[in-house]
Amino acid sequence: MKKVLIAALVILLAGCATKNYGRQGELTDYEKNTMTCREVALEQAKVMGFLDHVQKESEFDGRSVLSFLGDFGIGNLMEKDNAIKSANTRLKQLQSVSAEKGCIQDGTSGALAPAAQPEHADSHNSAAK
Repeated sequence: MKKVLIAALVILLAGCATKNYGRQGELTDYEKNTMTCREVALEQAKVMGFLDHVQKESEFDGRSVLSFLGDFGIGNLMEKDNAIKSANTRLKQLQSVSAEKGCIQDGTSGALAPAAQPEHADSHNSAAK
């Protein structure tokens, strides 16, 4: 009876041992249309922080051992892959918005700023005449 109880407890703990990283949501049309370059840069930083968190959390620990007993660690691997996939999708969307808005990266702070509009050569030539 004790062996059955211990086996049930191990299986129960193994099922609860799968790590949960969360997901990054895709950009909505509203976000794409209203985000400023600064907001895009902040969101990109948040996504990079999320990816760092997933990487650190996925390191081997006690839950990894328990999840291996339950499903050979496949659940943790699938969870990590899905979390990274969601973050990469959001990051690509943010990069696309950044390019559409003409944001450029500031070399010192890494912040995005609107690209400067080039002056037309004709305006200089007509002023000189």
